[in-house]
Amino acid sequence: MIDTRIRWCPACGAALEILDRFGRQRPVCPRCGYVVFFDPKVVVVTVVWQGEQVLLARRNMEPARGEWSFISGYVDRGEMVEDAARREVCEETGLTVSVDRLVGVYSTAENPFILIVFSAELRDEAQTLKAQDDEVSELMFFALDALPTLAFPTDTQILHDWRTLRNAPQ
Repeated sequence: MIDTRIRWCPACGAALEILDRFGRQRPVCPRCGYVVFFDPKVVVVTVVWQGEQVLLARRNMEPARGEWSFISGYVDRGEMVEDAARREVCEETGLTVSVDRLVGVYSTAENPFILIVFSAELRDEAQTLKAQDDEVSELMFFALDALPTLAFPTDTQILHDWRTLRNAPQ
């Protein structure tokens, strides 16, 4: 799928054309030859756990508004992915966590995101859990045997992989 929002060459300002380049249809400048490559966004997803419970956030934005998913957000340029995971958790929940391991890396051809998923343990159980920004309407720790329906198919795979890593009962 070609993103048609970029219509002008960022190098010289000429109107772009869609041409075959490097095995795909891409926006190309007929004047200077500049090829526009659409890089995927990198997203960190954090499975925050405490005992035998995981933290889920009720999404307050599309896609899947009102459904439950893991804490996630974009990695900033120049930011270490583990730092991004801790930052996103703090920004959305007010909690401080210790990232303990990589769960996996997930991507699909139809999704413009690469998900880097970490497991993180709550550092101090006395912390106050509170939705901190407008991306999340509610936060809750759920027992592994009492999870709500998850927002995205990838969430189910992430949970399975996380449980496998922890040797938790399935």
